[in-house]
Amino acid sequence: MYKMTNEQRREYLDFWLDFIGELLTPKTIYDPYADKGELLNAFTDETRRESHAAASRDAADRRRVILEILTERGGMTAREVAGELHRRGITPTDERNYAAPRLTELCKAGKIAVIGKKPCPQTGRNVAVWAARKD
Repeated sequence: MYKMTNEQRREYLDFWLDFIGELLTPKTIYDPYADKGELLNAFTDETRRESHAAASRDAADRRRVILEILTERGGMTAREVAGELHRRGITPTDERNYAAPRLTELCKAGKIAVIGKKPCPQTGRNVAVWAARKD
């Protein structure tokens, strides 16, 4: 069997780390409309920041409205909250995933709590019933 020296091992490892790094690096695309044919990164930091800021604002607004809904109406499931968000024009559909993450965040913040469970009419499975805390 061939034995490598420590220097050969380092070179071998460096080669493969560089190779894997190239595979994992975001690819660039050529933009023929850019000045001087500049290469543009396909996933820019600027667009990521803009999207994150918009999503954070949306999430904060949705948390506020969900807390209002639970304060007004009492115990509701995530699907029922999502339906109310849709009826109020806050979300484009009544998909429960528009409400569920915000309910978890509000619970972790101590603003709401699970007060029980009931069967979901669509799935037949038991789901959590959420309500605003009265502290």
